Amino acid sequence: MIYVCIPVHNRVRLLRECLRSFREQTNQNFQIIVTDDGSTDGTEEMLASEYPEVIVLKGDGNLWWTGAINKAVSHALTLCKDDDYILVINDDLEVPPDYIANYYALAEKYPNSLIGSVITDFDDRDVIVSGGVVINWFTGKFKVLNVGKSLASFGRGHIDDNVSYLTGRGTLIPVEVFRKLGIYNNKHYTQCGDTEFPIRARKAGYRLLVSYDVPVFSHKGHSVNKEVYTLASLKSYYFDIRSHANLRERFWLAIDSTANIFHGLWFFLLDFTRITVHFVRKLKMPWA
Repeated sequence: MIYVCIPVHNRVRLLRECLRSFREQTNQNFQIIVTDDGSTDGTEEMLASEYPEVIVLKGDGNLWWTGAINKAVSHALTLCKDDDYILVINDDLEVPPDYIANYYALAEKYPNSLIGSVITDFDDRDVIVSGGVVINWFTGKFKVLNVGKSLASFGRGHIDDNVSYLTGRGTLIPVEVFRKLGIYNNKHYTQCGDTEFPIRARKAGYRLLVSYDVPVFSHKGHSVNKEVYTLASLKSYYFDIRSHANLRERFWLAIDSTANIFHGLWFFLLDFTRITVHFVRKLKMPWA
């Protein structure tokens, strides 16, 4: 059995379409668990009336991503058998009808692995947004694989097995991984626990893979990340919980992902430089 865990907060329209895509699966051997973290936009009512088969857990609005997904995963672990799987996915994604069926096939073919989804654009589902991320932990450089390439140009069965981490945007995880390693790290990560957990699993001997047979179709981002920045947005860029550049979470990712604290501090310095350069390049001055 696959337990599909989805954290949600005030995105009822996106959630409805995400769940609709799961209802259309050719293989229905899965159970969806949603953590509704204090939504006030009708999410609770929509779930009760349109998707009564979904298990709904409640938050108070302060769980954020990591707390909400931990609530769903912890509940799933009370239901799971040892050979089951947990699929972590966000509500701003939709999936093709063979998504679950293909994941079952992949799980059998690649045991002892965490398997992530290739991400494509919702409006043009053949265009890859991310085929996985590779990090050089000594130079601080990030590379997103196959951005802008055609998904159809990759043959069936294509796997990228050199990725550095996986995300909450469609990742299948054997239950045994959670039983051995615990759940997501809510102490260090409010929003980015999805990144650290796969790295922890890789250190424990599990493989990290991205499969192009299980694409997710991604709507445009809903965070504070922008194409253009102003000086007034500098504080939110570095410290807003929703920002990809949040310094607290990037610091802990550097420390938790590297071999020792010295390596971690070195990587954080490089990473801080990289995200600062990105901000400056996107900065619009008042007189411009």
